[in-house]
Amino acid sequence: MTTRESVSLASLTTFRIGGPAAYVVDCESESDVRDAIAFAREHALPFVVLGGGSNVLAPDDGYAGVVIRPHLTRLSFDERDDGVLAIAEAGVPWDAFVREACMRSLWGVENLAGIPGSVGAAPIQNIGAYGAEVAETVEWVEVLDPETGDVTRVSNADCAFGYRDSRFKRNPGTIILRVAFLLKKDGAPRIGYADLARAQEQGTPLTTPSEIAAAVRAIRAKKFPDLSHEGTAGSFFKNPHITAEAFAALKERYPELPGFPSGALVKVPLAWILDRVLNLRGFTHGNARLYEAQPLVLATTFGARAEEVRALAALVNARVKETTGIELEWEVRELA
Repeated sequence: MTTRESVSLASLTTFRIGGPAAYVVDCESESDVRDAIAFAREHALPFVVLGGGSNVLAPDDGYAGVVIRPHLTRLSFDERDDGVLAIAEAGVPWDAFVREACMRSLWGVENLAGIPGSVGAAPIQNIGAYGAEVAETVEWVEVLDPETGDVTRVSNADCAFGYRDSRFKRNPGTIILRVAFLLKKDGAPRIGYADLARAQEQGTPLTTPSEIAAAVRAIRAKKFPDLSHEGTAGSFFKNPHITAEAFAALKERYPELPGFPSGALVKVPLAWILDRVLNLRGFTHGNARLYEAQPLVLATTFGARAEEVRALAALVNARVKETTGIELEWEVRELA
């Protein structure tokens, strides 16, 4: 366990935003995590868990507490009658896990390639992309209750997964230690998503998990900012889910508006509205803007402040609500 004082949160998040954290504790084991919690309590400080920092907006004035960073990185694959159970500790980089699974020709997470962050954060957000969600493969999530010290396994059914949502996101407090994924040795490509279908039409091979993952990474590289030059947390807003009646009304005004049934609601691609209805690609406020290649993504120049991101998000929400009646919801969470 390594403890550091006054560490810039901008250095720990992909937005490259945030003031100093009073303490940052890097944990290499479950025992370290327990010690980090004890350290926070001994100093009468709050604590928060931060993984890869890829879906977080940190405050400009920093965090007057302890930031716990789990670097637990063990990974195993065990064959079962119904597939292969992959158990990854929370600190395993998500895309490293995807690469290892694809290298073993295992199906289930290939469409989620290239997503930044750690395994421990994946079920919190129920990460999803290109027609897949992590909830489809999670077998269980092992969590530590900091109040009791108990470690329990939460089944998939009890994770309460939703669209970019889970019990862990709605009720933070437990600390994810490891996640088990049930992957398949036999599977079929899921390439119905428009960008993947287009890649196949252009001759890209998409017959194995590794080929699909490589294609997804290539597509993502064109849609997301280069983190070596600017900051981003990926898709900033959730795609709205609206009633069928509301969708029909919008469809009358915008006949080409896509919509995808999702239970009793219809999922509407927000990027289409931002681009085709509001012409907001590249819309800028201070050092934050809607990314030119994908307006659902917010990009920041180094030195940007959280207040600029919040202000830009508020302006975008106001434009969308005024034009369509839709109230936007952040996908990115604020560190607090």
